Amino acid sequence: MSFGWVRNVCVLDSIHALLQYVLLVSEEEVNSTFFFWSDGIDDSIKRNFAGHYMDLEKNRHYYRTKIVLQCPFLLNPNVRYWGHDHLTFSKYIFRNRKFNLLEDGTLNYVPYPWRKSYTLKKRIRSLWAGPLYCMDVPYAGAESTCQKIFLTGLSDKGEVYTSGKVVVDSFSSLWKSADVSKIRFVNGKFNFNDEQYSSLSACKKILLTQPLSEDGFLTEEEKISIYSKIVEYHGVEGLVIKPHPRENTDYRGVFPDVTVFDNPVPMQLITLNGIRFEEAYTLFSSAVFGFPYELKIGYYGSGVSPKLLSLFPHFTFPESVRGQNAVFLDVKGLFF
Repeated sequence: MSFGWVRNVCVLDSIHALLQYVLLVSEEEVNSTFFFWSDGIDDSIKRNFAGHYMDLEKNRHYYRTKIVLQCPFLLNPNVRYWGHDHLTFSKYIFRNRKFNLLEDGTLNYVPYPWRKSYTLKKRIRSLWAGPLYCMDVPYAGAESTCQKIFLTGLSDKGEVYTSGKVVVDSFSSLWKSADVSKIRFVNGKFNFNDEQYSSLSACKKILLTQPLSEDGFLTEEEKISIYSKIVEYHGVEGLVIKPHPRENTDYRGVFPDVTVFDNPVPMQLITLNGIRFEEAYTLFSSAVFGFPYELKIGYYGSGVSPKLLSLFPHFTFPESVRGQNAVFLDVKGLFF
């Protein structure tokens, strides 16, 4: 296969970052991009990028030579790199390359205990895997090879980055600058259509769930128990549940009286197309801060579970990641 058309390489594994990328660059650049991703991108979306991507396993260690043999454009010094540097396979693609970082939700807005652990074993392995192998935590633009950090302004509190690398372009501003052709192009890539628009327009409240059992943070029963309390508390009338694209939970079976929108469409794209909700509920999904208008937010935080609190201590109450359009509901009485 000829790869002479490749001008950009993008490494990511979330539809949030994919939407940010296709809005940041032109249609022509998207069409000249080769993507590396895993199961964070739904198959229905991958089909819209046929011939332009490679699936890699999240927790597998690869030999970079093997990837290069299949993707020789990685040796082209004129190729531009975009995406996430914290994925297991990022180091094989970004090795010694300058790149632009895309947003990974609220990870880019909260302090993180940066540290590097250089053991002898890791130093030896870094000779072929690259310097990123030596880092034990999400990097989020900490590498000197990161040129720009593109954020969408999910939070207005705190200053995580002290360098001059940060560029802030909200989804709303990127959408407003797009012409009709670009809007049609973006909607087509994520399979958002008139039928889905009509279904969501009838709903005034939305619950954004997270893959907490799929990622091993909670059992399926624990996750359902938490969301059952939230649904009961806020009522089923006018409520839609939008599961995370990586979830396997049968929310239709669990909540037969609630509308479930399980198409893998980014939450931001739904609001950009003019859907308006009055209230939104979440544990600590960053998508709840992506609404380009003011609404009431029920932010429960990681404190709903001792397991979640120990894993995500920064995501307790909304003050830690406050968004610009947030009016917070008092939901402390339900779990605390």
